[in-house]
Amino acid sequence: MSNLYHEDIYKFDKPVKSYWETTCNTNNNYNKLEKNIQTNIVVIGGGYTGISCALSLAKNFNEDVVLIEAGHIGWGSSARNAGFCCIYPAKMSVATMFKKFGKEETKKFFKNTIEGSYFTKNLIDEYKINCDLTGDSNYEVAPHPSYFESIKEESLIYKKEFGIETKVYSKEEFNEIGHTGEEQFGALSYKPGFAINPLKFLLGLAEEAKKSGVQIYQKSKVTKIEKKLEKFNVIANDHIITSNKIVMATNGFYKDDLFPDLNNTILPVISNIIITRPLTNEEVKSHNFVTYNPILNFRNLLFYYRLLKDNRFLFGARGDLIGSEQSSKIKSKKMEEQMKKVFPNWKNVEIDFHWRGLVAVTTKFAPSIGKLDDEIYYSFGYQANGVNTAPWSGNELAKLIVSNSKKLNISKLYQGLPKKFPFPFLRLLYLRIALLYYSFIDK
Repeated sequence: MSNLYHEDIYKFDKPVKSYWETTCNTNNNYNKLEKNIQTNIVVIGGGYTGISCALSLAKNFNEDVVLIEAGHIGWGSSARNAGFCCIYPAKMSVATMFKKFGKEETKKFFKNTIEGSYFTKNLIDEYKINCDLTGDSNYEVAPHPSYFESIKEESLIYKKEFGIETKVYSKEEFNEIGHTGEEQFGALSYKPGFAINPLKFLLGLAEEAKKSGVQIYQKSKVTKIEKKLEKFNVIANDHIITSNKIVMATNGFYKDDLFPDLNNTILPVISNIIITRPLTNEEVKSHNFVTYNPILNFRNLLFYYRLLKDNRFLFGARGDLIGSEQSSKIKSKKMEEQMKKVFPNWKNVEIDFHWRGLVAVTTKFAPSIGKLDDEIYYSFGYQANGVNTAPWSGNELAKLIVSNSKKLNISKLYQGLPKKFPFPFLRLLYLRIALLYYSFIDK
């Protein structure tokens, strides 16, 4: 099965070279799969979903679990993202959700979403994971005066319909408690919300899974799955894991090669991040950047950014459509220009790090959690909100695996497979058209 993007983005044997990888040790004690083994449940994918699911299965339900990861633990998108714990994991408006699913189901979806934020925070607290947690809210900033009315409207809906604590700030008010800049014309805040070092969180979670009895194998890419006598043979590194059940938890890095029912259901979208050198106190003050809360620029094509504890500045945006190392460098330069246009007082600040990852978008525009006809379970499609959604989803998936039920008591928006993309070889063309459209609107 050919890759959707350039092979550079799928080099599982190469470190990511993200800023996060400079803050902790990824040369861990997890081994490669080097022998044939047996287990009850095998989890494919060592990100938030897979590790949370495996941890819950082993600790809460005393299940025999093996987790297998193609790269090192901390290679995938769970350890590459910006660390924003924000809502909500769907690419559709609240009005669209009301129309399509009804008010009660939409309210249940938002209730589950808020549960996701608290679930991530509770994992950090329960296991005392030192992951540089900052902030107590999320901010959404209007990039143009015309967006401010939309922000006020969103704040009212969040508060009235879903009971979410929100507050609206004028441009002048946000100048004082947030930051100044060329694309700041007022903002809203909502709770819960915070930011983390995503790799430290993942490694902390993996350590707890290991302590709970999960067998973890890294640098072991699954190449084939066979079904024999009601059992699965999962093949990696020319060795076999024999299991009764399989969990697919690879999200955006799934390559349409293992499960026919899941093939062509995901559009992996590249997301890029750049991080500056540490800013001086004078540079920080030049834009009065006084908050450590994560911030979304309320464009259709979002910018997202935050100040880190060491005064480095993180800035993220949608990536390119090629996926090569060269295209990533070109995109990072464009992002640097965008960042310095928004924050012109930092025009001489150097960029120390740039990298990218894949987020999973689907035709459903919402996450998918469920079970195929066989003993194959899945959770994916977090629409770029994995910190909020993936750990919670992994835990919900564990409940589904050990129950006799075919469905979970969660919002229908989360449940079931998305429809396959029509003419899936045109997925990048669909994405290009969408990006051009949203870019035109933003201008």
